[in-house]
Amino acid sequence: MRVRAAVCVVALLLVAVVGNGDAAGAPRSGHSTALAAGGDLDSAFGLDGMVTTAFPGGSYATAVAIQADGKIVAVGAAAGPSVTGDFTVARYEPDGSLDATFSDAGMVTTAIGGGRDEAQSVAIQENGRIVVAGTDSWRRFAVVRYRPDGELDSSFGDGGIVRTNFAPGQDMAWDVAIQSDGKIVAVGAAGYGQEGFRLARYRRDGSLDPAFGDGGKVMTRYGGGVARAVAIQPDGRIVVAGYNTSLALARYLPDGRLDRTFAGDGRVDPGRIGEPWPLAVALQPDGRIVVAGGYDIFRVGLVRFSLHGQRDRTFGGDGVVVTNMGPGEQALGGLVVQPDGKIVAVGYVGPHEFTDAVVSHFVLLRCRRDGSLDPTFGGDGKVKTFFGDGGSGAAGVALQPDGRIVVVGQSDAPQAFALARYLA
Repeated sequence: MRVRAAVCVVALLLVAVVGNGDAAGAPRSGHSTALAAGGDLDSAFGLDGMVTTAFPGGSYATAVAIQADGKIVAVGAAAGPSVTGDFTVARYEPDGSLDATFSDAGMVTTAIGGGRDEAQSVAIQENGRIVVAGTDSWRRFAVVRYRPDGELDSSFGDGGIVRTNFAPGQDMAWDVAIQSDGKIVAVGAAGYGQEGFRLARYRRDGSLDPAFGDGGKVMTRYGGGVARAVAIQPDGRIVVAGYNTSLALARYLPDGRLDRTFAGDGRVDPGRIGEPWPLAVALQPDGRIVVAGGYDIFRVGLVRFSLHGQRDRTFGGDGVVVTNMGPGEQALGGLVVQPDGKIVAVGYVGPHEFTDAVVSHFVLLRCRRDGSLDPTFGGDGKVKTFFGDGGSGAAGVALQPDGRIVVVGQSDAPQAFALARYLA
């Protein structure tokens, strides 16, 4: 199964991209109604609801967060000055223009480990500082903190950067979240032979938190599982979603121990092959847990669980919603729950084989509380958006306070950050 967000940095080096700006040309969306409706591109954002930003050497976005002042922070990776892959961050004004007060005209590139550095997630602290997590040359968890002006925060780790090693080989932090006390939780996976859920918790200064697990780190064997997403409950318990041979979901106590009140031993046993492979997790206001990902190569899926880790059979009939977003290979990589309880998931559809005629594109779906597709969104609960003939794919999503939906990913021609905003 391929995940659109995990584009090889080597591919980025094959394309020379100069400057940044808005892409033009190809059809923008499958919707052209005169009256604004849920799922329509927001014409007040960028060019007809869309923005592309190219870092030199090619780039792609993996995650997005909204600041308290409404500014939009997107993160990802680019070839960068190292010419082998660096963290990248761009900040936008609410209208989609780059924020000139942030670093170098709204864009910043940070080399972490000398190449193959990739930012996979972002979270905003209450003081406006920006926490970005990913990998240092695919060898260690890398967590970077930026000041609100885009400069590295020297009060965090080593000059703004923290590296955490779990095992020989490849370590990757796939997601990050900030607790109510300001501590930072990163989750991901370790190298070959050491597979399983990996968690690290950091204090405000970037040092590992000795009150969490073994010196700040937790390693959970889970059938070769990979932790892809994290959410923090109001009581401080930590929900982690990912996959092994299929769905994997675990909950931890605030001290890092598995929560034995959840699914019997802290981990969900999906019980059958064919459950979605979760790439995203979100909490509903009532505490129920929603995960989203790929169901198989050609369908996407969502599953909802109760507070105690039981599959919620009031959702989609048996706890699972499976749908086809169009011809081609597909997956959901971003997930949010609206204040009204509706669920928005985003991802991509693209060619399965290089000879396929499918042009890769953003896809969004919205479900009502019971898991049924919401016909007030895109007409049938589904929306697709093209950034041009070169293709595109969505990886992350965030909600603005006014309910508008901001989605980020990549465009392929040129290889660049791609953002779109939709009406709710």
